[in-house]
Amino acid sequence: CGGLGLKTTDESTFLRPVYTICTACSGRRLNPIALAVRFRQYTIDQMVHLPVEDARRFFDGLRLDEREQRIGETLLKEIQDRLRFLDEVGLGYLNLDRRSNSLSGGEAQRIRLAACVGSRLQGVTYVLDEPSIGLHPRDNGRLIDALFALRDVGNPVVVVEHDRETMERADHIVDIGPG
Repeated sequence: CGGLGLKTTDESTFLRPVYTICTACSGRRLNPIALAVRFRQYTIDQMVHLPVEDARRFFDGLRLDEREQRIGETLLKEIQDRLRFLDEVGLGYLNLDRRSNSLSGGEAQRIRLAACVGSRLQGVTYVLDEPSIGLHPRDNGRLIDALFALRDVGNPVVVVEHDRETMERADHIVDIGPG
């Protein structure tokens, strides 16, 4: 089940998408068997409704028994790393099930950055266009630290930015403009 049905209407000269909630799964995109599975106190559906910061606290506080460690230790580390990074770049308030088309440009860019950091790729040139837009000033330093982490594993990072703090911490500045 896709969770949402898509219909189109042609009441005007162009087609508009109209989303309807699936009656079988109530928009949760999981079958009844998957919805019945619990890990600790949460179902998958309940887990994805959590904000990043709450999910991070849950997974950081999680203690696995010996059997669970054999099965999920690597997965748990990956989840913790991604949630930590999302929280560190100022996205801790976002729910994990937030629709991508409802994100601001800055939020979407920081989510893509989190995916890049999580992949641990090396030798990739990252070009970011004003990643601090929409970011609370208290989170700016954490974003800059994340950019340095990308750089420190061998990736060139080019940032187009007007933020003073970002420019002051840059390795190099190229100023293009009048004068």
